[in-house]
Amino acid sequence: MFIDSGIEMLYLMLEISWKSPNHPKKTLIREIFCSIGNNSRQFILLLDLRFPNNSEGVFMKKETVRTIFMTVAEMIILSLLFLSCGDGNGDGIEKTKESAIYPPAVFIANKNINGVNELYASFDDGADIVKLSNNLVAGGDVVAFLISPDGLFAAYVADQDTDGVFELYAVVVDKTIGDTAVKISGGMNGNGIQRKPSGEYAFGWAPDSSRIAYIADQNTAGVFELFTSTPDGIENDMISDLPDPTLNPGRDVQDFEWEPNTTLIAYVADQDTNDTFELYVSPSDSNIGNRKVSGIPMVGTGIREISPIPSLEYLFGWAPDNSRLAYIADQDTLNVFELYTSTPDGASTLSVSGPMGADGDVDEFAWAPNSSKIAYLADQLNSIGIELYTTFPNASGTFLKNSSGLILGSNVVGLEWAPDSSRIAFIANKIVSMFALYTTSPSNSTNVLVSSGGLIDSEVIAFSWAPDSSMIAYIADDFSINEIELFTTLPATPFVTRISGDLIAEGDVIEFDWAPNSSRVAYISDQDTNDVFELYSSTPDGKINDILSEVSVFGGDVQEFKWAPDASGVGYRSDQDSDNVIELFASQPNGDENTKLSGNLVRDGDVIAFDWVP
Repeated sequence: MFIDSGIEMLYLMLEISWKSPNHPKKTLIREIFCSIGNNSRQFILLLDLRFPNNSEGVFMKKETVRTIFMTVAEMIILSLLFLSCGDGNGDGIEKTKESAIYPPAVFIANKNINGVNELYASFDDGADIVKLSNNLVAGGDVVAFLISPDGLFAAYVADQDTDGVFELYAVVVDKTIGDTAVKISGGMNGNGIQRKPSGEYAFGWAPDSSRIAYIADQNTAGVFELFTSTPDGIENDMISDLPDPTLNPGRDVQDFEWEPNTTLIAYVADQDTNDTFELYVSPSDSNIGNRKVSGIPMVGTGIREISPIPSLEYLFGWAPDNSRLAYIADQDTLNVFELYTSTPDGASTLSVSGPMGADGDVDEFAWAPNSSKIAYLADQLNSIGIELYTTFPNASGTFLKNSSGLILGSNVVGLEWAPDSSRIAFIANKIVSMFALYTTSPSNSTNVLVSSGGLIDSEVIAFSWAPDSSMIAYIADDFSINEIELFTTLPATPFVTRISGDLIAEGDVIEFDWAPNSSRVAYISDQDTNDVFELYSSTPDGKINDILSEVSVFGGDVQEFKWAPDASGVGYRSDQDSDNVIELFASQPNGDENTKLSGNLVRDGDVIAFDWVP
């Protein structure tokens, strides 16, 4: 009775979950059956109880039609589930661990066929590898992917069906038998998804994972428009509203950004005037209600493009609270780029940076995480150089110069808000030959030097706030010229600590990132062997420094790394086992449990890109 009722319950759950690929019980059910299947004695006992027989091998009781049906269904389901536990060929799932150390990861690799890049998911610390992309046409490759914020789907760009035509597909990350990738872009009349000069493809998930937006020449070859689709591909909608290309050729959507609450999308296009790039907002599922929100008229060429030009990336962005859009444009004076904000309906457009001096321009901006102010860099009031300003987003003439002490030839060259909006950090050469790190309150110009600034000609290369706003990490040659090391400092008091280990002669730190919980900083450096770049992590006080990678071959290096969302480990690409064979590995923050996540690769195979599943 217990087995019968349990099987019938699981049968019902399976029936529900197989009809709905995203049903939360799906993974649980598979784990239950895989666990049973990995213990042959339990499996045999289950079959014996379900199918009692006598010495002649016949059933001891007369089966009803329903019982026979249930028996056959159970056998099929059990077989499918045990098969889903896989055989390790990359299309199913290999033997699973009882408990995984790391979250699942998704990666692009030429894993099974040399020279063919496909999409895979790694579960159970690499014991469970599933191919996510469908079979590719000859010459086809997966070229980019993004995981949905809820972790359920992976969207990817590939010339899967037609060589050289790059379309958009979506697939459930927890793929099992019966699941398949779905093409969610429409039929392409051109080459497909827009590829920017940086090499990135123009597509992105809605913050709530309900839709994915993309730019493509879907309807007319060479005319790039904005579309959105649901992850199942059932709904595919054009969002932009370009004029008829036969009557108005040369119009294109260049860039887009989702509203944080997913209702709207902002985009840049020369929709109304050829080569004048303006800002538009549209509902996320239709171009009905599409409207221009940048000022009318646009005197100059429009929204400022990020250098180097052409980049097809533009300087605009939503407030975190959805209240307004900010953008840089030569809206009022030709070739004079100022900072503006607009409400999403376009009813209120304001110049918030104030008047520019001779040849003055706003170069970049950043919203405060709490949306209260906007920080920006501009050579606004004088000819000394580029300085730091803040302004309120909903009123003109409220700007404040926050940097101080700059001299002729000095510039502010980067800015970043603290995650709690309390301070702004920036790099400046107040002494012309020394780029140092400073912070300021957004409400005044009291600058605090927080890097050591001990050497003339020293330079802070890059910096990043801890997620909890408690500290700032930065790389600089503060202690030895041309030897780039990793430091932490307090945000309002100069308290500098070197946290990278002792570097070998000519060693450098080249990349770093905070753990999501601010507990450690991971970094790439040739700390121990010159020109052999490995992965390390350190506590913010520098008291503990660990090596995470295990490069064991001559010529091996760590290529890139990413923290797991739960800070349980760090994933990285490296040829640590075989020179020039890039594989995916992970390690705990202290260097324990170094694990290969990508499984075995075909000869000359490589992992091209990866990301963790949220």
